Amino acid sequence: MTSRLHLDLCPDCDGLRTTTLQPVPGVVDVTLVGDPRIAYRGRAVVHVGPMPGPCPNPRPEEA
Repeated sequence: MTSRLHLDLCPDCDGLRTTTLQPVPGVVDVTLVGDPRIAYRGRAVVHVGPMPGPCPNPRPEEA
């Protein structure tokens, strides 16, 4: 498996940011629990990555 890039918008500057995600080998199934309960069992591909750090380009404070 190869790594993936995740693309999203930075909440601090509204710019694009990318995060490199690495695959987790050997995952057979995943169960997600939320409100309302969501469950999924079966084949799964899981990628994990670091949390984004502080934004180097925050928006200026509005007066």
